[in-house]
Amino acid sequence: MERHLSLIKTDYQELEKRVFPRFPFGFMIFKEEASSEQNAKIVFEVKDISLSGMQLSFRDGVHNYTQGVNIVGNLQWRGSSIKVMGKVQWVREGCIGMSFESSISFEEKMRSFLSFDNIVAHIKPLHKNELSVELPNNLKYWLKADGVLEIFVWEHTSSGISRFQILMMEHFIEWEEGIGLRTGRIMTQRDLDTPLSLEDEFVFHIDEGALQDKIDMALGVVRKINTEHLPIEARDFLVYKLGG
Repeated sequence: MERHLSLIKTDYQELEKRVFPRFPFGFMIFKEEASSEQNAKIVFEVKDISLSGMQLSFRDGVHNYTQGVNIVGNLQWRGSSIKVMGKVQWVREGCIGMSFESSISFEEKMRSFLSFDNIVAHIKPLHKNELSVELPNNLKYWLKADGVLEIFVWEHTSSGISRFQILMMEHFIEWEEGIGLRTGRIMTQRDLDTPLSLEDEFVFHIDEGALQDKIDMALGVVRKINTEHLPIEARDFLVYKLGG
């Protein structure tokens, strides 16, 4: 199940570390543009993405990317494609952090690529267990749109929703009974795979107060979720707790 690992307070910020279940397959990929010296292109899975950059995961093959070098390729998501140019910000543990080289036309294309309608169209209801995914205890609904959106809805042992988390691009939005709404930013994400489970560890920077722009972003997506993916009573509950 989702675990609170630690709460780290400093004079400057509050960081919270947690573990969430991880779905092992992603359909958003980044295919590098091969140079004349390369025999084959490396295909990366997009682990998470925002309007300013993305984290890429590679499991097969070898790359020569180091911090500061340029990277060019095509971002692909089930039929949609966009050419991306950027710079490697970091390389670690089988992942690459990439920032985008931005322009007005590129930003317009990315906003369309990551629009609410496009995100919702790619949601997979993992709680329906069509792919034999084992759900953690008390996780009632689990929705995922590859590296863009993930929603966890937890219930009490008896009945009723106890809390939910929304991970949307680099943002974190949470409601918990007795605590209310909180927002934050995803600082780091890494695999914690074991022989018995697939998990990701996240470190969040918790905002001093719940930020309305992040709440509004979550509302924009939740309102559009198909009731076949999330029952209307659960969707209405999330909308209500998000202040909509």
